[in-house]
Amino acid sequence: MKNTRKLITLAAIATAAFAGTASAATQSPQSSAGPEPVVQGPGLSRAEVLADLNLWARAGLLAYPSDEIGYASYPVYEARLAEYRRLRSGPEYLAEVRRLGG
Repeated sequence: MKNTRKLITLAAIATAAFAGTASAATQSPQSSAGPEPVVQGPGLSRAEVLADLNLWARAGLLAYPSDEIGYASYPVYEARLAEYRRLRSGPEYLAEVRRLGG
């Protein structure tokens, strides 16, 4: 009877010790989901975000859902991306932001 009690007590202690180390080793869902967050600059206004999206569409890039697929090797994509960059860095961007109330 004493041996059984000691065995149960030891098992309980071992289980508690294991549970403590197991819970300490788990990651939060935020730390294990996806790549590391990108450090970003100052926040953009709604008008700036919409202006950027409109220029992206105007350049014809809505047909390309993600650049991770490897569109960079397509000449048409490269030309459209160059047009978007030109629009985004030119007066068209500021005009679009103003048009949207920004």
